[in-house]
Amino acid sequence: MDGTRENGGDSGSMYVALLFSALEDWDEDLSDDALVEYVLACRVEMLSALPRRGESTYSALACEIAYDRALIKLCEAHDLEVVAANFAHPKEERAHLEHELGAAGFDLKTLARRARD
Repeated sequence: MDGTRENGGDSGSMYVALLFSALEDWDEDLSDDALVEYVLACRVEMLSALPRRGESTYSALACEIAYDRALIKLCEAHDLEVVAANFAHPKEERAHLEHELGAAGFDLKTLARRARD
């Protein structure tokens, strides 16, 4: 988590500051399988939380933060380098980490499909 905590508070990005705060509040001690399940559940929530016209974006933002925090924790559990400041561009960093996890044997899209079946 050193890379995550480094640079987290000084990037200037409000998203990074929110994510950094969420990471500090993490108190879960999940097994690997439980962590993967949690990541998948957060991913489903994030993908389904797009606000409709006239609705608040707060719940969608909360779902993105929850997913990114879980994604970071899964990466850290598998010794993949994560730097919270890179989430100044969350979609790009999210895609990068999902790719890195896929290369490490955790293709989240495939795992999500299997979970639905």
